[in-house]
Amino acid sequence: MHRTQLSLNGLAMGPEKLARLRRWILGLVTVNFDLEVGPKITSIYPPLSLSHSEAQNIAFSSFPDSAHFQEGSQTHSFRIRPREPVEGEEWDIGAPRPTTLDGFIYGFSCFTRTKDASSKRGYQQTSIVILTHLAYPSLFDTLISKLAPSFMSHGGPMLEAACHNIASWSDPAPGTNAELGFLGTVIHVEIPAAIETQQSMSALPPGRTSETDIQVLASICPSDPPVLGHFEAVISHLWSIWECVVMSEPILIFGSSPSMTSTAVWWLRDLLRPIPLSGDFRPFFTIHDAEHTTLVNPRPPTAGLLLGVTNPFFERACHHWPNVLSLGPPQTGQRKVGTPTGIVVGPSPGWRSTHKRYTSRDHALMKQLEHACRGSDQNKRQASEALRQHFSSRTNALLVPLQRYLQTLIPTPSESRTNLATSPRLKPFNDAAFFASLKAHGSPLPFKSNAKQREFYERWLRTPAFGLWLARQEEVVEGVLKAMM
Repeated sequence: MHRTQLSLNGLAMGPEKLARLRRWILGLVTVNFDLEVGPKITSIYPPLSLSHSEAQNIAFSSFPDSAHFQEGSQTHSFRIRPREPVEGEEWDIGAPRPTTLDGFIYGFSCFTRTKDASSKRGYQQTSIVILTHLAYPSLFDTLISKLAPSFMSHGGPMLEAACHNIASWSDPAPGTNAELGFLGTVIHVEIPAAIETQQSMSALPPGRTSETDIQVLASICPSDPPVLGHFEAVISHLWSIWECVVMSEPILIFGSSPSMTSTAVWWLRDLLRPIPLSGDFRPFFTIHDAEHTTLVNPRPPTAGLLLGVTNPFFERACHHWPNVLSLGPPQTGQRKVGTPTGIVVGPSPGWRSTHKRYTSRDHALMKQLEHACRGSDQNKRQASEALRQHFSSRTNALLVPLQRYLQTLIPTPSESRTNLATSPRLKPFNDAAFFASLKAHGSPLPFKSNAKQREFYERWLRTPAFGLWLARQEEVVEGVLKAMM
């Protein structure tokens, strides 16, 4: 077990309340900068077993991995794979950890840097982190943005207050709307029916009951700052980027801050819905991650991997990747963005890719986005939501020809009665029959040509995402057929 101060003096939580808390979060972690070892966990509340590898991973992931950030606070998120203790490490059986839903732990961190004359470095660096098994970026970004300033002002008791608030919430039941009280704020959150459910802003009830109320769609990326600003340099390439995401193409996403990369990665991950996630995604990934050599090496990157990074090391280590997205506004001239010391921190904002686009751009939307980049934050928020809706509708449109063909594979009632000895099943998916259907009926996506349409679907049928999607459809249809027997 990781040997740190596991709880804060005088703070305690009974087993029943702890079980209720861990329906939503695993715990709250504080991380400070140690001059000898770097970021280091200083407390975990309530107590939680972490292997040494996990503790180190959480500590480094909660701090920016670049010198670009100066003073103030910034939120970001990360996703790490749990690591079992190595031989010889003790495990605290009194601080068990709940099973994760998808094999990952999510961290939502608020990093704060303040001037401190007593420190050798001249400033104090602290992160407060929410660890959770739930992939709800908008909800937990809202929580950490509320908690961190209170903790920095009032200390440990705010962690206890936050945990007792969370323990009083109703169950995080899929497909429900919950009213969550948190540190004097009421958060109205819509929880998706499933992790692959597309959430829509139009589903939120209009208006608020008071000025302290907040409305949140749990699974989308945080709406502030507007995501459009991160993609300003690549507006004309967004249609190629969307194609790469749905084609399970790996993408290295470079930004000047973990806040920027984590927002962008969650946003791109959301565009995949309702197609099941077949690859890995890391909103903020550091060279200290336990899976660094697994994900970053001379071999071709794994399908569907979305890797958010800030360290310029990755520009060199991932030079062989087929797709590199660098976030931010377009740069004037040829000068790259640098730190105050003039050190180059990565590729200039833009899109480098081997991908050749199959679909046409929406030129009216592209002009709207370019105009919004020069407008107010409100213009950028509206344009960001329009952008999300546009690509979410494109993902749904991609599936229309497949869903139409799938209908022909459902056995008729007479066929089901004929095969009473076996469970009713979909007929096998046949590529030739699908392409005949596609040729006859087409796709709602605006392809550049019929040849491009066929090429696109030929490639998509070879992606791991298609295999997962088809398996899910078979489960649903066969469940309905069984219920009808």
